[in-house]
Amino acid sequence: MDSKNWNQIQELFEAVADLPADERNTYLGNHCKDREILKEVLELLQADDEVEAIMPKPFDLEKAEETLVIPKLRPETMVGPYRIVTKIGEGGMGWVFKAEDTRLDRFVALKCLAPSVASEPGVKERLLLEAKAISRLDHPNVCVIHDMGHTDEGGLFIAMQYYNGKTLDYHLEKGPLELKKVIKVAKQIAFGLSAAHQHAIVHRDIKPANILIQNDGVVKILDFGIAKLAGTEITLVGARMGTLSYMAPEQLEGTDIGPYTDIWSLATLMFEMLTGRPLFEAERTSTLLNAVMHGEPDLDHPKLAKHPHLQRLMRSMLIKNPELRLNSMTKVVQWLSAFQQHLRQSRLEQPSKPSPLSGDQISFSDQYLMRLAAVMTAFVGPGAPDLIKRYMANANSYEDLIMALVSHLPAHTRQEVVKQLKSIQP
Repeated sequence: MDSKNWNQIQELFEAVADLPADERNTYLGNHCKDREILKEVLELLQADDEVEAIMPKPFDLEKAEETLVIPKLRPETMVGPYRIVTKIGEGGMGWVFKAEDTRLDRFVALKCLAPSVASEPGVKERLLLEAKAISRLDHPNVCVIHDMGHTDEGGLFIAMQYYNGKTLDYHLEKGPLELKKVIKVAKQIAFGLSAAHQHAIVHRDIKPANILIQNDGVVKILDFGIAKLAGTEITLVGARMGTLSYMAPEQLEGTDIGPYTDIWSLATLMFEMLTGRPLFEAERTSTLLNAVMHGEPDLDHPKLAKHPHLQRLMRSMLIKNPELRLNSMTKVVQWLSAFQQHLRQSRLEQPSKPSPLSGDQISFSDQYLMRLAAVMTAFVGPGAPDLIKRYMANANSYEDLIMALVSHLPAHTRQEVVKQLKSIQP
């Protein structure tokens, strides 16, 4: 479906969505003569009418708080050895508090189940799996678990390290981030998720509220509460509009989840950090679902158009078919490292006239060098840009540069890499 037809479908849907059935039919009869477009609008209207029955209901925290008796989680309340200081967050499973560890004289982030949630089958097991999942990830970009326990009344809590900082959604309220910071944050998220994927853990809920940026700039990935561990399926409870904006198509379809699912979600975060707005947004749940499933991401945004190499990476991360999508978070880390190095070099180097090479007066464009770096990074790591810069000075042709680069690779990989490098158009 081309963008013109999709825009027309969206306009018609928004115009009649709140009208009674007879008025809908009259309006569509007068304003839509294309049978295919009419069919799409009617299907969208049907989905909108049914979506409330399809989507799980969000947990009503206000109602639960009125009946909260085990325990009364207010300042000075003791939960095990932890003294509540203040509430710092809430979600579909309960609350997160800043609390004092009275044994070790330190602050912790204390995640506690809401009573009505704790009584649901499987929820306690989910919280235990979250604790186990995070504890297996001894990684600088993943939050640290200190403790887990039962309250006297039978509730559950997880004590996590308390970090001084703000979540990414707080930063995004002030608008888009500068490119340098976007790459720095995205790289750390990818680094932490790469470690999780190596332990067969898929986060499945990467969104701004689950990314904390410490005051020193270190990123921490929070809340592996709906993670999918190898052989263990954990379903999303109470999906909300804010969460749906970052979910991959296969999640919405309820099909197989893998590392590629987190890759999609990270790309949506990168877009929002760059532009200041979500990649997919809508006032209605059904419209949002259709946009994620069928709409084309706006990757021609001016912020991305300035950096075609970044644009290509995000396109590969946002392919709707997970079998075709980039499926290695390690490659995302390597690519972002190469791009970060490119940005550093661009700031340090003053513009100069291209040096003539050979008799053809050829020069290496920045775009060509970045594409070389993207390929080479997968084989030699983040040092690829430095390697390319080293050999540029003495290369008399594109082929000279390529052959010098592959000399660093094992013999059995050189032929394939040469083929890839030669396919790049100068």
